[in-house]
Parts: sequence; C-alpha cells; structure tokens
Amino acid sequence: MARSVAIVGAGQIGFAAAQAFQSADWEVTIHARSKPRWLSRTTAFVRYDTQQDRAPVADVVVDSIAYDADDIARYDPGAIGRLIAISSASVYCDAKGRTLDEAAQNGFPDFPGPIAEDQATVAGGPETYSTRKIRMEQEAQERFGDRASILRPCAIHGPWSRHPREWWFVKRLLDGRTRIPLAISGQSRFQTTAARTIGEFACHTAIGDHSGIYNIADADSPSVREIGEAIATYLEKQAKWVECEDYPEKGVGRTPWSIPAPMLVSGDKAAATGFDTARPYRHGSDGFDWLAQQPRDDWRTAFPQLAAYPWDLFDYAAEDAVMDRL
Repeated sequence: MARSVAIVGAGQIGFAAAQAFQSADWEVTIHARSKPRWLSRTTAFVRYDTQQDRAPVADVVVDSIAYDADDIARYDPGAIGRLIAISSASVYCDAKGRTLDEAAQNGFPDFPGPIAEDQATVAGGPETYSTRKIRMEQEAQERFGDRASILRPCAIHGPWSRHPREWWFVKRLLDGRTRIPLAISGQSRFQTTAARTIGEFACHTAIGDHSGIYNIADADSPSVREIGEAIATYLEKQAKWVECEDYPEKGVGRTPWSIPAPMLVSGDKAAATGFDTARPYRHGSDGFDWLAQQPRDDWRTAFPQLAAYPWDLFDYAAEDAVMDRL
C-alpha cells in the first residue's frame, strides 16, 4: 500500500513537492485555500484554511507555509509519521547579531563563508519573519522530536512562484531591452535554491527518515550577472550588461538579489544523507519557461510581492537616463 503525504500550500514548493512524491509513487493530497491551476487529475485536493479546518493527517506532512509556532501546534504527533517544515536561511545571524530582516536598520550581516546549519540564528519570538520561523522550528522539534525535518532554503526559484526574482531579467529580455544595468557591478551573490530541489529533498527525507535541520541550496552561488547571463542564454536573447558601481538613483540596476555582502549557504549536510546536491542554478530552468509564458502587462497582479518593492523594478526611463551618462 502506498504511503500518504499531505502537502500544505500550493505555491512553487507545493508544486515541486507534489511532483517529487508522485514520481516516488506516494498518495499525494494538496491542502490549500484554493485549487491550484497546476493540479493534475491524479492528485487529490482538499480545500484547507489553517484558521478553520482540522489539520491534515498522513504518513508524512510537508508544510510549506508554516510561519509560527501556532501553525505547528495544530498537528497531532500521534496521527502523523513525519513532519517536514519549510523554514528559511534568513534565520541566520552573524557574529554581531545582524540579520537579513533588519539589515536596513542594523547593517547587512557579514558571514565568513558559506553558512552551515550550526551558524548562530536569531532567537525565537514574535518580532520578525525570521524570529517567527525559529519559533516554528522549535515547536516542530519539540512536538515531533526525531520525526521532524526542517528545511532552510534561500532565494527560491521555479514554476508557480509568487515572488519570482527571475522576472526582473525575464521581463526585460522579452521586452526587447538591449542594455540592462546592474547595481554593484552585478557582483552580488545571494544564494539560490531551486524549488525542485526542495521538493526532491523533502521526498528523500521522507523515504530515508532523515531528521534535523538542513540547508537546501543550489550547488553553485551565481552572481547577479551570472543569473542574468543564464536566463538570457536560455531564452536565446542578447543584452549588454551595464555595470553600475553602486546603487544609482531610483534603484536603477538594483535587482531582488542585490545585496552589499555575499549570502552563501552550504548544502554539505544534505549531501551527507546521500542526496544529490550537485545541481547548479540552471537546473531550475523550468522556471524560466514558466515565466516566459506569464503576461508582461499585468505582472503586478500576478506577482504582488514584486510590486511591493520600495523601488520601481521596471522604470525603463530612469534606467536609460542613468546608462546614457555612464
């Protein structure tokens, strides 16, 4: 009899996890507020509101949307074999306690190299996204013990994303932009993670009963310019990369990955479980295909998280004015 998995959340991680578990012949049920457009005929769906409905029961639960301890406290450890909770690499802090969440106020964190799972984290609490994620992790481990698996991805990319950073390049290239400015000379490195890798490692964890906390990252850590080049090559487009040494006015050249110091993550612990982590950024190119099919005019409705950035991501007039002066 096939083992069952309940996947909570129908975004890019839910999609990738469903594909991975189905490929391994698990019985998959998606629990989400609304039925996703990607749902296949062989995948069960349960309309699920975390505030009203009873928590799912299955051999394995993959929760991709849990943000705080209360989201985990709803689960019955006696009715679930393993809980796999998706956290975030944003929980890490440097030696001075600086974090991604509070970089604007306290300065960007300075990490000596790729971050391992034993790097210090913020304390659990209600203050920020990351402190709530830590509180969520702690609740999962307290309730499920060695039947809890915590995954910490970075800048996620893949189909059905609600925050597709790659759109910054895809839209420009499809709009016919032949010059693309890059802040900090395009050298920022913000670790990327393919949603497909998250889904496949979740399945690997379920099959192998791997417990504990794991960073999930692409095998490489491409710079912003290398990300742009990979996307342009895949879409068969050409552009001139215009390097801006700093952040010009109006955020020109500032991408969703643009940070002043590297944020790199090690996937060695995941690899030690026997999982294949030798997958570079371009391994997630299915996300480029998906983005190329999205409407370019109504992107703010499709991707409200991108529209909420404190600068205009697609102010082409400002870009041209800055590039003309360089």
